[in-house]
Amino acid sequence: MNIGIDIRHLAAPDPSGVGSYTLHLIRQMALVAPQTRFLLFASGSSRALAYLPDFSHPNIAIKTVRLPNRVISSLLKFPAGPALEDLIDEKPDVWLFPNINMIRTRLPYAITVHDVSFKIYKEFFRRKDRAWHRVANVNRLLDQAACILAVSESTKQDLEHLLNVPKDKIHVVYHGVEEHFHPNEELQDKNFLQKHGIDFPYLLTLSTLEPRKNIESVIEAYDAWRSNSTPHHSHHLVIAGGRGWKTDGIDTVLRQAKHKDDIHLIGYVPERHKPALYRHATAFLFPSFYEGFGLPALEAMACGTPVITSFTGSMPEVVNDAAIMIDPYNVTDLEQALGQVVDLPLREILRQRGLQRARQFTWEKTAHKTLEALQKIQK
Repeated sequence: MNIGIDIRHLAAPDPSGVGSYTLHLIRQMALVAPQTRFLLFASGSSRALAYLPDFSHPNIAIKTVRLPNRVISSLLKFPAGPALEDLIDEKPDVWLFPNINMIRTRLPYAITVHDVSFKIYKEFFRRKDRAWHRVANVNRLLDQAACILAVSESTKQDLEHLLNVPKDKIHVVYHGVEEHFHPNEELQDKNFLQKHGIDFPYLLTLSTLEPRKNIESVIEAYDAWRSNSTPHHSHHLVIAGGRGWKTDGIDTVLRQAKHKDDIHLIGYVPERHKPALYRHATAFLFPSFYEGFGLPALEAMACGTPVITSFTGSMPEVVNDAAIMIDPYNVTDLEQALGQVVDLPLREILRQRGLQRARQFTWEKTAHKTLEALQKIQK
């Protein structure tokens, strides 16, 4: 079986959560299905293609087209334009699209839907992003897909109720957690922390800085907790992640914070640094307004770090009883949770529950379930 996989989104620096998902899934599928051939399709300039990750597996072949993605997108939108399989010299039996993209194919395909925030929270998207979703014609992509991979039951329900996708077409396939997310300190941990200027006890949040992630509430809750707690705590707040869009509000709230000198925006964090950041934090704060899955919370739990997250979207499904859940619209809720999580007995309870919960999510399971779905749609 030849499986084509769209990796156009990997031809860029600083991969996003979708990029990380794609990378882990491909590598694991190549391991568990050595007789299957994986044809990875990428396009872009020579400079962009240089960002593609290395794939050393003998059953993986990268097929590149040296045209900017906007040109590829234009070709795919043109009614008489080519299908994706026409652009490469080896034909797949099926396609896997790890995210919503500009797509045209005559072959059966599966598409992964990570969330439907573009439908529920339109205010969290820029005008050009909303326009892109219209041009991509999401309804058509889902209608023509032979199979839809939803990353949670919550996302499956959103697809059914908001986009009218038949439930028997949707397969729930959870993300996994990489083995390097574990609670045991490693030799390089201190070096990684030093690179980010961290030599103090800290609370951590890690995500792309954008409105949906609720970073402003994190800063406000932390500042209130530091001002009101007795005895006073010395924990700093570390905000990790590259800037997305509409971050002016974060800068404004930070300037107004009484404890701004103890709040650190450290920017984009390489994947290899994340485990150290997670496992040395007193707690991980992830009060996002909406998540289709919420992998960072699971990674933190795998590192033995207590988690505070939202009771919205998929988060209750993912963390179960292994985290403190709060109302993301209520800053006082988050402030009170901070007071609870620094308490040592509760931290240890959450630590043990989190470790147990995280063990249930592996990329091997994700790979097997994805392959099962693809085999069913092969003509």
